Amino acid sequence: MALDIGVGSGIITEALCENFKKVVGTDLEFETLKKCNEDVVSNISDSEKKLENERGFELVCTDAASAFRENIFDLVVSNPPYLPEDYDNEGMKIHDEAIYGGKTGIEVTLKIIKSSLTTLKREGRLLIIVSSLSNISHLQELLELLNLYMKKIVEKRLFFETLSVVEIGSKNAE
Repeated sequence: MALDIGVGSGIITEALCENFKKVVGTDLEFETLKKCNEDVVSNISDSEKKLENERGFELVCTDAASAFRENIFDLVVSNPPYLPEDYDNEGMKIHDEAIYGGKTGIEVTLKIIKSSLTTLKREGRLLIIVSSLSNISHLQELLELLNLYMKKIVEKRLFFETLSVVEIGSKNAE
């Protein structure tokens, strides 16, 4: 079973539906969940698979993984807001929770990791996107304290940053 935290457009949820019998997506915004549901269901072309996946994915309006019991997910994925907070030309803080992940850009990511840890099975993995503009050393410190490893799966260099998909899991399960 897989969990997509912060479903947004549903593109990750849709990909998970192709690979898992049961997928759960979460978001704080109910309207986002409604749109995601419409898009994911309409994008499944094979009618037999469509019926299967309509029963196989659920969307839940909740904060990260806070609504779920322990040890149920094999995989948790998230593309959280990861940029450090920013200010406009007048010095006013820009409020856009879709892209800004807190003061150093890693705060939302840390919250997602902490929230999802108990929901993962012992051998479960968390895949999350991080930016080179975020305070990744703070993330590494937290993971070390929690006896977790972080392994870079892939990275993409953009104009002003590098985005990485990292795998996080228990050092004891390796």
